Amino acid sequence: MRSNALKWIFVLLVLCQAGNSYSGEIANCRSPQGYGYFHHSKLTSKGDAGWENDSVSNGLTTLQRLDNGNYDILLVDVRKKIISLRQDGGEVFLLRRGAEDATFLHIHPGMAIEMYTFWIDAEGHHKYDLIQSKGGDGMPVHKSAVLIGDCDKIHFELIK
Repeated sequence: MRSNALKWIFVLLVLCQAGNSYSGEIANCRSPQGYGYFHHSKLTSKGDAGWENDSVSNGLTTLQRLDNGNYDILLVDVRKKIISLRQDGGEVFLLRRGAEDATFLHIHPGMAIEMYTFWIDAEGHHKYDLIQSKGGDGMPVHKSAVLIGDCDKIHFELIK
């Protein structure tokens, strides 16, 4: 029940988001899980570096198409804060599209490179994966990760 309420709050906030014209919600996804590799760097000791289970519990990810034809990815993170990747200084690009899958690249110069793939599996489940590399001077903790989560219906017809 709580996750449904959080989901509806997120959808309402997405619709009210200032700064970008909203054209269509393509995918609404949640709670990715997987593995992250934390780099031995300034803030990560050698003992804390390495592979670790990684997840964004109760995290929401929404892919949307804007009126101007661009794409944006909105996140609700563990702090329950909404983040627009475009408004945060990043760019979102469509890399490829198939009948039942599409991959988007998010680049935040000097901080993050991420690929989001949205797809329908052979059993008809709607999914997404996130492959990320975070580092550079703007990121206190450097890591690489692969996470997979579930989605509500993915509207591939909105991807052009």
